[in-house]
Formats: sequence, structure tokens, C-alpha cells
Amino acid sequence: MAHFGSSLFLGLVVVVLASPASAEKVKPKTAREKAAQKACALGDYQKGVDILADLFVETDDPNLVFNQGRCYQQNSRYEQAIARFQEYLRKDDNLSENDKADAERRIRECEASLAKAAKAAQAAQPPAAAPAPVAPAETPATAPAPATLTPDVSTKPSPVAQQANPQPAGQSGSGFRTAGIVTAAVGGAALVASVVMNLKVNGMASDLQKTNGYDAGKVSDRNTYETLGWVGYGVGAACVATGAVLYYLGIRSGASESASVAFVPAFAPGQAGAVLKGAF
Repeated sequence: MAHFGSSLFLGLVVVVLASPASAEKVKPKTAREKAAQKACALGDYQKGVDILADLFVETDDPNLVFNQGRCYQQNSRYEQAIARFQEYLRKDDNLSENDKADAERRIRECEASLAKAAKAAQAAQPPAAAPAPVAPAETPATAPAPATLTPDVSTKPSPVAQQANPQPAGQSGSGFRTAGIVTAAVGGAALVASVVMNLKVNGMASDLQKTNGYDAGKVSDRNTYETLGWVGYGVGAACVATGAVLYYLGIRSGASESASVAFVPAFAPGQAGAVLKGAF
């Protein structure tokens, strides 16, 4: 009995002496995992993924690959997240059914988020803007020569020609100027709206960087506002440029006493239209 007691005492001493060394070995890994989790929560997904990658190289633990996918998913990097979850399923052949189901569920969530983002981007696309009337369109080669509406000097002008240019030369450019002002105003409003959206995006980014401020819904809303802001910048710039061109044409038209504008019908097989003809 004395020998058993001595053996038990020595075993306890060995366990006590070995415990601090084991704790020191586990502590760095735990701290690095917490650092990766914090980086992912603050939106610095690249830093978090890099830390997890280093740990995986050292330990070959498939759960670290799964955590990389979660980091990407939290930061709306859905394509990268899907790739890491699929790699997790390939890495570990001994996964339980619950672990497999969890990884497959997260893959489906990422795919659904990608589809939702694509649908929102498509809905935010502005309609195609009409080209500025800088130059008249060329008449197709197969179309018959358009009928001219220029009145003969020796005959009475036709009613169509009178309706095409009813205003005096000094007022012929008022329509272009009015259209230019309206178009430029619309463009200015779009630019102002884009600036407001950009400020909102910056404010949401600051909130996400705060501790415990991360929210997947906020990240999705921030991405949507950012996309709408860039679309607004493009539409606003196009409208302002178009309005300037229209206003310039109106000034040129009003300054020239010989200015004339006429709409000439044009027909071709299977199509019909009109050509804007004018001299400034």
C-alpha cells in the first residue's frame, strides 16, 4: 500500500509540473483565434482569414477552413465563402452528419445572398439614355428619299411646313434651351442624391467598424447604397452633359436669323421614323 501511495504522489507531481507547459502551448493558438474572430467582426476579413490560414498550416485542423468561410460570409464575400465551405467538406472525411449539414446549409445561404445581390443590382440599372441630338441620323440606303417640307418660293407654304417652324428666328432656340435646363436640373438632382448616399455609406462603414457593431443586414444595405450612389453619379453626369449640349444648340439656334428646324418623315421596309433637319 505504501508503494501505491508513493506512485500516486509522483503521478500527481508530474501532472502538476506538466500543466503550465501545456497551457502555454495552447494559449497562443487561442489568442490568435480570438484575434482572427475580432478582425472578421470589424470588417477586416483579409486579416482574419490570413491568421486562420497560418493556424491551419501549423495544425491541419479543418475547422479553421470552416471558420475562414464564416469570416467571408460575415463580410458579404459570398463567392470566397462558398469556396472555403466546399474545401472544408473535402478536407475532412470523418465529418458527422450534423457538421456536413451545417456546411451545406451555409453554402445555400451564400448562394441565396448572391442571387439577391444580383437582382438588386439589375433593378438599380437606369434605363438607356436617349442620345443627344447632335447630328441627324443617316437615312438608310434602301429607304426612299424623304419628302422635303421646304416650301417653294413661288407657292404658298404647306400647313406641315408652317407647323414645323412656327416661331420667328429669334425664338427658334427656346425649346432647346428649355429642354437643356430641365435635363441639367434632373442631372443635378441625381448628383445630390448620390452624394447623400455616399455620406450614408461612410456613416454605416464607421458603425460597422465599432466593437460589436457588425451586422450582416447593415453590410448588405451598405453595399446596395454604394451601388445606387455610383449609378446616380453616372446618370447625373450624363444628364448635365446632355443639358449643356441642348442649351448650347438653343443659343446657336436663337442667335442665327437663318436658323431653321424641320421634322422630315422617313420610311423603310419594316420601319418608320422621323429625321430632325436643321441649320444653325
